[in-house]
Amino acid sequence: MLSKQQIKFINSLKHNKYRLKYNCFVAEGSHVVNEFIKSNFKLKLIISTNEWQIKSKVETLVVDKKTLKKISFLKTASSVLAVFYKPDTILRLDDFVIQKYAILLDSISDPGNMGSIIRTSDWYGVKEIFVSKKSVDVFNPKVIQSSMGSLSRVRVHAIDLIQLLTQLKKKQVPCFGATLLGEDMYDIQKPDCCALVFGSESHGISKEVKKLLDQEILIPSKNKLIDSLNVSVAYGIILSEFR
Repeated sequence: MLSKQQIKFINSLKHNKYRLKYNCFVAEGSHVVNEFIKSNFKLKLIISTNEWQIKSKVETLVVDKKTLKKISFLKTASSVLAVFYKPDTILRLDDFVIQKYAILLDSISDPGNMGSIIRTSDWYGVKEIFVSKKSVDVFNPKVIQSSMGSLSRVRVHAIDLIQLLTQLKKKQVPCFGATLLGEDMYDIQKPDCCALVFGSESHGISKEVKKLLDQEILIPSKNKLIDSLNVSVAYGIILSEFR
């Protein structure tokens, strides 16, 4: 039996202030929930229909579909909903060690785009992403769903991008930013190690961040009637080319 208090708690996690307060987030759907269960994320609670419980070895609180619909964040409720604790992703810049690529996201606001970027990162083996504090919360339910479980493997750090870029420049790591006025990315030499910066859907990379770039890059268009690409699409194309 699901208590009124539990229903209230789960519904509160739609909002960022309560995800911060309780340090928890919601995942829904068999695939997404299983991906988080297999990861290092600590599980707090699983609620499911009897159908899902039979297929899983994880102990769950069984409810009917009508009850699950009351707490679901989806238009069509799935057979399982889980609450996980958010991981500790606080990063000290002194401890930062760059991998092959450092991915920096400057004020990405759309949850669908953020989720797609996380999923693409997972596809290409990117283990960490650095986002500005003005970016959408990666534990937003829409980000969780659109990332399709990839957030269980890709660590996302909310950080001051200016400080991180300054650190990267001290280490002589070249920093490239995707803009509409950049150089054709197919014409430039790709270093073995670099930072790739992507800006918000509506405003692009901020002026403060842009000042710290070594080079602006562009995906050339074959159709001048289209003025820009969706940021998550551009991210996939650029990451593929640099890879």
